[in-house]
Amino acid sequence: MDASPDQTALGPGWVIEPRREGLVARLRDVWRYRRLLQFFASKSLQKLYARTALGRSWILIRPLFPLLVSTVVFGGVLGVGSQGVPYFLFLAVGSATWDLFNQATLWGTRSLEMNRSFLTKIYIPRLILPMANMAPAVLNFVIHLGIIVVAVLYYGIRRGEWYLTPLGLPWAFLAVLMALLLALGISLWTSVPAMVMRDVRFTLTYVLGFWLLLTPVLYPLPRTGKYGWLLVLNPMASVVNTFKYGVLGLDAINPLDLGIALLVIGVVLGSGLWFFGRAEGTAADKA
Repeated sequence: MDASPDQTALGPGWVIEPRREGLVARLRDVWRYRRLLQFFASKSLQKLYARTALGRSWILIRPLFPLLVSTVVFGGVLGVGSQGVPYFLFLAVGSATWDLFNQATLWGTRSLEMNRSFLTKIYIPRLILPMANMAPAVLNFVIHLGIIVVAVLYYGIRRGEWYLTPLGLPWAFLAVLMALLLALGISLWTSVPAMVMRDVRFTLTYVLGFWLLLTPVLYPLPRTGKYGWLLVLNPMASVVNTFKYGVLGLDAINPLDLGIALLVIGVVLGSGLWFFGRAEGTAADKA
């Protein structure tokens, strides 16, 4: 539409246009505002030790203490098998990807709620928030890797056995990527309703606790038994098993299990992007 004579006389001004829709446009916005990823990531990291007496010590205590307790209970008292690997190392490797997924999902779910003040003041691509808010989970994973390296060195020096399999590390990298994408897909579904309903976060905590029991973190992946085949439908079972194979060489990659896991993750992530794209427009109203 041509500008009217009065508009022309007033000179140039603001032009309000509809926002471009579509996944490509949203990803382009994320790339354009990528510097905000670091800002919101550091903001979420500060939440790890805010208002605590021990401060940053909690960054190390959080992943290490559960490992020690679970090793004593499951490896010592209950004598759970670990496929010829010291149970502490077996548990540390299994917990690394599970905790990455678990924490990334919970932090991603809280992303919009934690940054609600920004949503009503400035424009930012909402998709940045779930991604940046996963920073504490990534830091926790890095600490897990440090614990694994120390354990490998300890058992290598003391027992003369080096459990690490460097040639399998590409598989471990794939498992990490799968865990993050699944966590992102779930948090895209949960972050918007979690802004107005704390029930979402509480319920998700219980769901993830039950989900852990169905994932071979505390025990080896069973292939036999009445319900063993159901674990194939659990994408995190394949993720954890793939990471164990990549780091310790345990079991072998099952192409069918891996293919099903990739399919489930793709569906969850794709549908999450679709839902978040439709719901993010009302996020500021719910803030």
